[in-house]
Amino acid sequence: MRFQKAVISLCPKGAYCMGRLELVIESGNISIYSPKYDGQVQTEFEKFMSNNDSLSQPQLKKDFDAIIAVIKKMVDDCGARENLFRLEGKNIKAVPLCVEQRRSRGVGTLRLYCIRISDKILVIGNGGIKKVGKYEDDSDLKDIVDRLRSIEHKIFIETRKAHTDYEDYQRVKAIIETITI
Repeated sequence: MRFQKAVISLCPKGAYCMGRLELVIESGNISIYSPKYDGQVQTEFEKFMSNNDSLSQPQLKKDFDAIIAVIKKMVDDCGARENLFRLEGKNIKAVPLCVEQRRSRGVGTLRLYCIRISDKILVIGNGGIKKVGKYEDDSDLKDIVDRLRSIEHKIFIETRKAHTDYEDYQRVKAIIETITI
């Protein structure tokens, strides 16, 4: 998977731009969306790919390859099964699930943050190198997760207004494709 590089962010850090969720991958097993904010050329997932697809550090490259392998497995095989993700609180998840213990200090681990709506619907955000114990201790990673929490809250509210739940694939898919984030 290769994506276009270089995006200029028009939103100051911590500010939330208006945008929408864009379908980035779809198969019989899963529909994967990613936020695309107004004024942006790429979705958050495309930014993650372009920022991390040529990592030089072998451990981080291994994390990146594991993330791509999990996404391919979801698309080709099993959807967004719960056991494929690290729990980051409620429906916010991270991949890869398992990261080997790092021997060299300062390398960190690569994470991709997501909203797991159901086995059939996933919203992929952005991510980065986690060099701290908790993502909350890194302002960039915290901002990514906070944006995803805001999106998940909007999806939840719209789902309740529609008198449905996350397992109603067609109705939730329609909500995701029409909400403004």
